[in-house]
Amino acid sequence: MSSQKTIIFTPSLFYKYSICQHWVWHDIFSDPSKKGEVSALSERLLEQGVLHEQEYVKNLKYIEVKEKSLEAAFKRTIELMNSGTDLIYQGEIQYEVDGVLYRGRPDLLEKRSDQKSKFGNYYYAPIEIKSSKKIKKEQWMQLVIYAKILQELQGVDPKTVAIINRDHERIAFEIKEEHKEKTFSCVSSLLEIIKGKKPPLKLISTCKLSPWYSLCVEDPEKTNDIALLYRLDARAHTALRDTGINTVADASNMSVDDLPKIPYASEKKLRLVKLQAQSLIDGKLKWISKPSLPETELNIYFDIEGDPLLQVQYLWGFLVVGDPEGKYSKIGKVRKCDNGKYYIYFLAEHIEDEESMWREFLQWVEILPKDNLTIFHYHHYEVDQCNALRELYGGSDSLNKFIGNFVDLCKVVIESVIFPLYFYSIKDIAKSKFLNFKWRHAKAGGAQSIFWYEDWLEKGDKNVLNDIIDYNEDDVIATEFLHKWLIKNSE
Repeated sequence: MSSQKTIIFTPSLFYKYSICQHWVWHDIFSDPSKKGEVSALSERLLEQGVLHEQEYVKNLKYIEVKEKSLEAAFKRTIELMNSGTDLIYQGEIQYEVDGVLYRGRPDLLEKRSDQKSKFGNYYYAPIEIKSSKKIKKEQWMQLVIYAKILQELQGVDPKTVAIINRDHERIAFEIKEEHKEKTFSCVSSLLEIIKGKKPPLKLISTCKLSPWYSLCVEDPEKTNDIALLYRLDARAHTALRDTGINTVADASNMSVDDLPKIPYASEKKLRLVKLQAQSLIDGKLKWISKPSLPETELNIYFDIEGDPLLQVQYLWGFLVVGDPEGKYSKIGKVRKCDNGKYYIYFLAEHIEDEESMWREFLQWVEILPKDNLTIFHYHHYEVDQCNALRELYGGSDSLNKFIGNFVDLCKVVIESVIFPLYFYSIKDIAKSKFLNFKWRHAKAGGAQSIFWYEDWLEKGDKNVLNDIIDYNEDDVIATEFLHKWLIKNSE
C-alpha cells in the first residue's frame, strides 16, 4: 500500500473503524487467509439495505449512473450535474488532495436551487437511503465526506443533507463545524492506519463483529499484552505502559500504591485489574466478596431480544420461578418447564406489533405481586428498553414498581468474582468451564437472533420464529443458572 502514490478513501471505512480500528489495518496488511467470514447477520443487513433502497427509488424520477468503471461513472455524473438533472441515482463523486482520493457513490444527488454553483443556478446535496430508523454517527460522517467532495466539485457546501429511513421518512441533518471536526479527525486516524501505522492493541466486545476477530485476540495473546485485561479501560493503557506495565504478568505483580495517577483507572479499579491479571495467569476464580442477592418468594428472570437496525424490541421473555400454580401465567404465551417453573413471553411478530406487545406486557405486570419478588436480568439492556418503551408508549405505577425490583446480575458478578476471561457477557461466563451452560442452538447469540428475526420478517417461516423463542428461553434459563451458581459457589 505504501508504494501507491494515491490513497483511496471511501466512507465505508467509517463503519469498520467504528466496530474495530484493527479491521481497516488487517484488510490492508494481514494475510487474507486469516480473515473470517462476514457474519450471516451482516450479509442479511446488507441485503435488506439494498432491498429497502430499491423499494424506495422505484417511485422516484431519476437518472441512474450505470457505468461500472469508476472513472466512466464519475464522468457521467459530472455530465448529469452540468445538465441540471433533478435527481441522480448512484452517481460517482470524487476529488483528490494531498495524495488522497476521496470518492464515493451517494445513493441520491438532489438538485437544489437556493444557491448558485459552478454548474449554474443550482447545486447538489447528497441523500442516503438507510434501513435504520434514525441517523447514526457513521452515516452522518459519510454524508460529511460526500458534502466535502461536492463542495470541491461545485463550489457550494451543502450544509443540510438527509437520510431516507426504513419508513421512507426523510430525516434532515444539518452539518455543523463540530461534525466536520469529528469526521476529519477520524479521517486523519484512518489515513495513518492506511499508511501503515497499526493502532495500539485494544480488545473490546465489538471486535467480535469483525471478520478479523481471531487476530484481534491472537495479537495481544502473542505478547500477553495488557489489552487482554477486561477490567482495564483502553484509555489507561498508555499511562500504564509509561510505568513499565506492558503485560498481564506485569499487571499481576504491580504495586498499586507506587503507581502515579493513571487516567481512567482509580486505585480501586487498579487493584481489581491486578486480580484480573492474576486470574488470567492461574486460570482460577478470584472471589472479591459474597454476592448481595435478595431472597424472595417469586423470582423472575428477564431477557429482551431487539433489532438495533430496525429499532424494534421484538421479544420479551421471562422465566417465572415460585409460581407452581401458574397464577401469573394468564396473560402472554407460556411454555411449562420442570419443577413448576414456566417461561412466558411477549412477541412482536411484525415491526408494527411492538406497541401491542408492550401493552400486553403491561397487562401482565398488573397481575404480578408488587413486593416479595425479584426480577433478575443481565446488564442494562432490559432497564434501558423498559424506560424507552415507557417513554414511547406510556407506562404505569405497576411498571414502575416492577422496574424497582430489578437486580442486574452483571453488577453482582463484577462486584463479587473475577473470571479468567477476556469478556464478561452472559454467554462468555455461562459457557465457561466454571458454569458449562449450553444453549440448544450452536449459533446462539444476540446477532443470530436478529438474523433469525430479519429472516422471519421476509419468509414467515414458523421454524425460524421458534428458533428465536428457544434462544430467548435459553437466555433466561442461563440467567437463573448463573444466579444459582453465584449462591452455591460463594458459600
